[in-house]
Amino acid sequence: MSSDQAAARPGTRSRDRARAAPAAVGFLVLVELTSGIVQGMMPALTPGLGRALGISAGSLNWITGAQLLAAAVSLPLLSRLGDLHGHRRVLRVAGLFLAVGSLVVAWSPSFAVLLAGRILQAPLSALLPLEIGLVRDRLSPQRARRGIGLLVGALTFGTSAGMVLSGTLGQVIPSVHGVLLVPALATVLCAGVLFWLIPESTTRARGTVDWAGAALLSLGLAALLLGVSRGSAHGWTPFATGELVLSAALLAAWVAVERAAAHPLVDIRITIRRDLLPTYAASFLLGVTLFGAQTAAALFLAAAPGQDGYGFDASTLTVGWVLFPAGLCAFGAATVAPALCRATGARAVPALGGALLAAGYTTLVHAHHAMWQLVLLNTVLGFGTGLVLSSLPALIVDVSPADRIGSATGVYSTAKTLGGSIGSAVAAVLSSMTIKNTTVPTQSAYTTVWWLCATASLGVTAAACALRRPRAAAEPRLSWRSQDGGGR
Repeated sequence: MSSDQAAARPGTRSRDRARAAPAAVGFLVLVELTSGIVQGMMPALTPGLGRALGISAGSLNWITGAQLLAAAVSLPLLSRLGDLHGHRRVLRVAGLFLAVGSLVVAWSPSFAVLLAGRILQAPLSALLPLEIGLVRDRLSPQRARRGIGLLVGALTFGTSAGMVLSGTLGQVIPSVHGVLLVPALATVLCAGVLFWLIPESTTRARGTVDWAGAALLSLGLAALLLGVSRGSAHGWTPFATGELVLSAALLAAWVAVERAAAHPLVDIRITIRRDLLPTYAASFLLGVTLFGAQTAAALFLAAAPGQDGYGFDASTLTVGWVLFPAGLCAFGAATVAPALCRATGARAVPALGGALLAAGYTTLVHAHHAMWQLVLLNTVLGFGTGLVLSSLPALIVDVSPADRIGSATGVYSTAKTLGGSIGSAVAAVLSSMTIKNTTVPTQSAYTTVWWLCATASLGVTAAACALRRPRAAAEPRLSWRSQDGGGR
């Protein structure tokens, strides 16, 4: 081989990497779409799993609760490991856990095995933070922002598509376990994508894992979620209240440990900055609206008007199709959000999204008597959700140190998960406001949930307005072609 040929090889590899960039982002979008489908199918299939395995109605909450608890424990740690050792490396681990967990859920012969599978699925919550860290590391800021929008849009669209898919498959596959095998096989395919079709990030954080901080944070979040779940389901007994007190003590100890640590799991000083803290507050409030309204929407549509006085007696498939426009509009909003950020400013986009959510839920309080009203309002809610979901991670990426992207977006996802647990408590209004001598929620129970979601949405707008004007981060961005050791 001549010296000229040897010198040409690095440049050729660089051009190959540059051409591979859109494909790599596309593969990550496929992974997020599958993740969304898995998340969207589970709520729709939960009643069928209960019947198949003989699970009581009171225990069904643990099908979601077990996954939330495990996600709260694993998400911050996986995000930090990605910053330290490479986002693709940890994505591979998370993808394997998701695939194995999905296969276990599809096979589950008992409630205990089902819960074990749901716990194994928990790392799916870490996929998006790790992918954002990889995209930020390998793309320019503008292209990274577009990539993040596509990832978030695919996740949201997949969630709505999963509800439709569960109803459609349920009409041709008699067993709920057979239906669950379809997304399980898709997660196996995604694990292969993560192993062979995605490049590695190059930026590495310094230091080690703060195991003490990880333990305190995991225990504190677990106690918080257990307390909220137990309190909303069984009332605020001394035991549930004690769990919340224990959570507060553990989280306070965690803050003290993080402030003293040389290499903290979560850098508190960065987290509480004016250009980051409001985004975490907005993500928490967004989680409240997403999880608070999700159950209410499905139950309201499925209610029998002749018996309950409201609803449309909708099947699982019909519910999926009514809610599907929300996912479609969320995906559309996520794709246009980067252009809106350039035109109006980064802070204006989540503020607008929160305002659309507040307007949608407020209108829903008064206009929910015809199917077309719900479809129309779901398009508004979906567009607002897409704007907020896609713009908040981009804001975090813009102002966070390059070696802390995974951790910073991990905090964002954790805040949204915590908001979701509070949203589940909001949805408990449906079991506390019932028609006399029945367990059927009153119509005013639904309007109460929608009012609470509208209030939380206004909080999203307020948090976005409180953001300090974001500055372009000083750290240089890598291009895809630097995989071969090229310059930054």
